[in-house]
Amino acid sequence: MSQITIEFDGAQETTDEDARALQGFLNQDDELRGQVRNRIRPPGPGEQGGIADAVEYAATLGPLVVEPLCIWLAARLRKGKVALELRRPDGTELKVSADDVNDTAELLAQVQNFLAE
Repeated sequence: MSQITIEFDGAQETTDEDARALQGFLNQDDELRGQVRNRIRPPGPGEQGGIADAVEYAATLGPLVVEPLCIWLAARLRKGKVALELRRPDGTELKVSADDVNDTAELLAQVQNFLAE
């Protein structure tokens, strides 16, 4: 299945928290419920359980994901810096980051444009 991947960059605790929060938020949408999943990295030596580092969903859901993803990102930026990488099924990638809420408009425009192509 062709899928879109949204991978978070940063400390393990932050990427796990962000990936799980985004997946939970997207799955609250009636049209997306149960169709968005976390990619779980296997635990390393001495770790218990895997770490979520990305959210994945079918590329065919693209238009349905854009609006709730942007809502979540805008809210997440109020907490501080966010860095992520979006990857299309053809391997095309977009790396974006924003330091605070002042960067919201630019970040959202980049994400929307990338997912709309």
